[in-house]
Amino acid sequence: MQIFNCYFFEFSLIYILVILMNLIIYYGNSKDILNIVEKYKKDYNASIYEIETINPVGFFTKLKNEMVSIKRCPLNIGEFDNIILISELWYDKVPSPVIRFLEQMTGRIKNIMYVLYNKNKDDKPKEFDKMDKILNLRRLKSFFVTLDKKEIRVRVYQ
Repeated sequence: MQIFNCYFFEFSLIYILVILMNLIIYYGNSKDILNIVEKYKKDYNASIYEIETINPVGFFTKLKNEMVSIKRCPLNIGEFDNIILISELWYDKVPSPVIRFLEQMTGRIKNIMYVLYNKNKDDKPKEFDKMDKILNLRRLKSFFVTLDKKEIRVRVYQ
């Protein structure tokens, strides 16, 4: 009986160690982005962090995708096993606040998955490669999502 308890205890420790810490980092405050964040939060049992700009972002900044300053991230990103980056695209490009964030996190992220949302429903898979290049890291997975009548449709890329 004691041996069984010992094995059970060891199994419990292994099970606890297998639980991963996931973090969703997102940019964008549209209702669509927030719905996508909520879905992935439930699916991955993840904590959430929002990339915030220091100053409001206007139409022409989005159109030209001009670099903007972002608030410093107070989290120790290295403590998380997986990062799930969720963002809308600005006129088919990764938004400059996301690029700025990735530049600041280079070398600190272990694993990353990308979830991109494009209102015009066109997939832009080269944007995944652009983010990989900034991080000098190969993504685990990448997804494009669209919303049709509040239903989230996902297309997977590698």
